[in-house]
Amino acid sequence: MINRTLNLYFLRLYLTSFFSTLLALFALIFLVDMIELSRRGRVAVLGFESAVAYSAMRIPTFMEQALPFIILFASIFTLLNLNRRLELVVARAAGVSIWQIILPFAIGSVMLGLAATFLYNPLAAWTKAHAQSIETNVFGNSSSNSNEEIWLRQNANGVRSIIGGAAVTKGGTELRQVSVFLFGNDGAITQRIDADRATLQNGQWVLSKPRVTRIGYPPSYPQEYRLPTTLKPAYIEQRVADPQAISVWSLPSEIKVASSLGLNPMAFAMQFEMLLAQPALFLAMTLVAATVGTRFSRTSHPGRAIAAGVLAGFTLYVITYLAKALGSNDIVPPVVAAWFPVLAAGSLGVTILLHQEDG
Repeated sequence: MINRTLNLYFLRLYLTSFFSTLLALFALIFLVDMIELSRRGRVAVLGFESAVAYSAMRIPTFMEQALPFIILFASIFTLLNLNRRLELVVARAAGVSIWQIILPFAIGSVMLGLAATFLYNPLAAWTKAHAQSIETNVFGNSSSNSNEEIWLRQNANGVRSIIGGAAVTKGGTELRQVSVFLFGNDGAITQRIDADRATLQNGQWVLSKPRVTRIGYPPSYPQEYRLPTTLKPAYIEQRVADPQAISVWSLPSEIKVASSLGLNPMAFAMQFEMLLAQPALFLAMTLVAATVGTRFSRTSHPGRAIAAGVLAGFTLYVITYLAKALGSNDIVPPVVAAWFPVLAAGSLGVTILLHQEDG
């Protein structure tokens, strides 16, 4: 009964610290983002209320990237406060082991990891997709993962061409800020077509009010221009899809679609494996925090403990995202890239805690 009460007490303190840090960071990021939108003149374009909503939709993705650090800071601060108030000393004197002390923190981290993966991630993906849609429709910027123009080669009905656009919207059926280059039989460019929008309809790109330029002739401005194509919306969307804008529940189907279209599905597979490994990553961050937060010394300096924990957590974070880059480019299998750094860090944390506990 005593252990249960103590565990609930530690868990309550830990969750309170986590959500306090989460709200503080959310407010800070929101303020910085609003200042940046105002500096770029986008508040004037959207209006204040719409700008607030737009900024709020951008923040969940930023917060998702910061969640491991929030877990780390919340764990360190909670343990240091318990140490400062001598509550950990009293618990150890009463026969409570280091593993019993860490247990509620570990349970809380795994619970938060599961919630972050299966509840928060779909929300963050949804808000990111809507923010990208606003970015494209209002500002005309690219909504692709690379933030670069996409160029697609096509050959249909004897017409060879390359079509490029600054943004892809509406499930791959619409391009914005379009440029098209048509080639003759000798491979030389014969025409250039520029338009604000191109819509995919029945095997044709329909360019609205384009500017058609041919060598040796003045530009013409027809009401529309129809360009035959064999490209499918699913292929176009997959070429520019951002894995972070796809929910964990939808990633398996996206992996299958990318594979069926002959595209590289590793970026989606890596994102999926990292989301599945997120609870273990949160647990590893907690173990790292425990190696510096549970040590007690009359002359200890909390600043050093915090710095050591942040350095260790940052190192793990960097290694994890280096592994993500390797897995996304098919250099390392995504399962290995996602799980090995987390398991290695967790094992190292357990080893250090065993040494501190038993010598």
